[in-house]
Amino acid sequence: MYQGEYLMTGSGPAIMGQAMLASSLPETEEIESRFGRVTVNPRQPISFPTGLLGMPDKTTFCLTHFPSEKMARFKLLQSLDDPALSFITLPVDIDNAIVEREDIRQAAEDLDLPLADVAVLFIVTVHRESGVAKLTVNARAPILLHVSKRIAAQYVFSHTKYLIRQPLAM
Repeated sequence: MYQGEYLMTGSGPAIMGQAMLASSLPETEEIESRFGRVTVNPRQPISFPTGLLGMPDKTTFCLTHFPSEKMARFKLLQSLDDPALSFITLPVDIDNAIVEREDIRQAAEDLDLPLADVAVLFIVTVHRESGVAKLTVNARAPILLHVSKRIAAQYVFSHTKYLIRQPLAM
């Protein structure tokens, strides 16, 4: 879904070094995530310059398929800094039933991201109640991804219109 070249911005020795480093990485790599064995592409990282909420030092991730057929609509946001760190995410259109388009537009503007090149992901939490799995998404803090530059940020809405545990229908 979000495949494409990793675009470098800027110039100079540091960028050239990053480009050489990226080209020396394997095309794909299998790692043992907390959800099972997954294939990642370290050449196509997603950079979170400020990290995720509560994890400012975890800045390099990739999106990969969730290792379960019944969860095919979800993607795994896998840390390339720490194989034990991964999140179930739900990719949605800018027009979706969880967060209003105008709020996503404002978030993209606040993050200086072009709306036409933004993908929206929600972090999913699985809650077990009486042996039944119930899913919620953090609608108050979606991830906005600049698809072509592969730069992302978790945006926290200042209002309380959206729930941190928004129930998700299966």
